[in-house]
Amino acid sequence: MNLPGVMAIVIFSVAYFFIATEKVNKTIVAILGATTMIFFGLFIEKEKVWATYVDFNTIFLLMGMMTFVSVLEESGLFQYMGVKFAQLAGSSPKKLFISLSLFVAIMSGFLDNVTTILVALPLTFAVTEPLELDPIPFVIGEIFASNIGGTMTLIGDPPNIMIGSAAKLGFVQFLWNTGPAALVMLFLSDMFILFLFRKEFRKPLDNKVIDSLDPKSSIKSKRDFTVSIVFLIATVTMFLLQGVTHIENSAIAMTAGFTSILFLKKNEVGSILKKVDWSTLMFFLGLFVMVGALGDTGVLKLLANSLVTLAHGSYKLTEALIITTSGTLSSIIDNVPLTATLIPVIKSMHTINPKIYADINPLWWSLSLGACLGGNGSAVGASANVVALALLKKSYKKEISFMNFLKYGIMVLALSVVVSIAYVFLRY
Repeated sequence: MNLPGVMAIVIFSVAYFFIATEKVNKTIVAILGATTMIFFGLFIEKEKVWATYVDFNTIFLLMGMMTFVSVLEESGLFQYMGVKFAQLAGSSPKKLFISLSLFVAIMSGFLDNVTTILVALPLTFAVTEPLELDPIPFVIGEIFASNIGGTMTLIGDPPNIMIGSAAKLGFVQFLWNTGPAALVMLFLSDMFILFLFRKEFRKPLDNKVIDSLDPKSSIKSKRDFTVSIVFLIATVTMFLLQGVTHIENSAIAMTAGFTSILFLKKNEVGSILKKVDWSTLMFFLGLFVMVGALGDTGVLKLLANSLVTLAHGSYKLTEALIITTSGTLSSIIDNVPLTATLIPVIKSMHTINPKIYADINPLWWSLSLGACLGGNGSAVGASANVVALALLKKSYKKEISFMNFLKYGIMVLALSVVVSIAYVFLRY
C-alpha cells in the first residue's frame, strides 16, 4: 500500500468513527474529511474534485423528493391514508398492527423512512392510547416495516438511490428484484412481533374508538388534497415508466418537487425549502469525495480483490459475503457511507475477473438487501429507528433501551440475512 492510500484510509477511518459514534455532526465530519483529502492531494484529477466525484443525480433526486414530500405532507394526504388503514382493523389488535405495519411499509417505499415514521407514529399513538394498548410492539414493528418497505423501491432508502444512480437501475427494476424479498421479510417480521407480544394482541378493541377517528379531519383544503393525489399518482407513474421514457430519476424528482410547489405552495417557497434536509445533502457531497479518494489511491481496488479472494471464485459466495457484510455493518453504522464505500468495490469486480463477474446486477441487489434490511439490527441502525424511539419516549415516557431493542433487532437482522441469501441464490 502506497503512502496516499494509507493517508486516505486513516482520514476515512477517523471520519467514519465520528460518523458512527455521532460525537460530532456527521455533515461537518464528511465535509472536513473531504477537504482534508483535497489538501493532501489524494486525487488524480485535483482540479475537478467536486465535479468528478460527486454523484449529482443522487443529490438532486434526494432534494426533489424531500421538497415533494414536504408539500404533500401539508395537504393531509398521508394522515388521511393512515387513518383509513387503521380503520381496516375492525376490533382485532392483530389486524390493527398489520394494517399500520402495511401502511408504514407502503409509505416507506415512496418516502424517506424518517418522514414515514413522523407521519405514522402520532397516528399510532392516537389509536393505541384510548384503546389502552401497549405502544411498544407497534413502534418496534413499524420501525422494522419502515426499513423493509424502503428496500422495495429506488426512492425508498438512500442506499437504493445511490445504487440506482451508480448502476443505472430504474424504479421498476428495484420493485421487481428487491420487492419480493422485502415482502417476505415484512410478513416474517410481523409474525415475529405478533408472537413475541402475543398476550398484548389478545385484547379486544373498542370499535367506537376506531370509528371516532375521522380521516377527513386532516384535510385542510379539498383542492390541495385532490391536487396532491394527482401529483403523487403522476410521480409514481413517471418512475414506473422510466424504462420507456429514459428520464433521469433526479429529473423526475425535481420536476415533481418544484411543480408541486408551483401549484400548491407558490407563496410559501421559503418555508417549504427550509424543510429540505440540506445538512444531509451536504453530508452526501463530502462522502462522495472521500470515497473518490479511496478509489484514486487504490484502496477500493484492494478491497475488491480481497472480497474476490475470500469468495474463492464463487459468485454465490460473493453474493453471500456482500449481504452478510453490508447487513451486519449497517446495523452498527450508517448505511449511507457503507453503501458509498461498497459501490465502487462492486463496480470494479467485473474488471478484476470479467469471466466470473460478467453480470454484476445480482451483486447490486445483494448490496441493497443487506444495507437496507441491516438497519433493523439495532436502535442506531437507521435514522428512522432513532426518531421512532425518541417519539415513544416523548409521547409515552416509555423507553426501549439499546440492549432491549437489540434483542429483537438482532433476530430480525439474522432472519433478513438468511432470507436475502436464500433469495439471491434461488433467483440468480
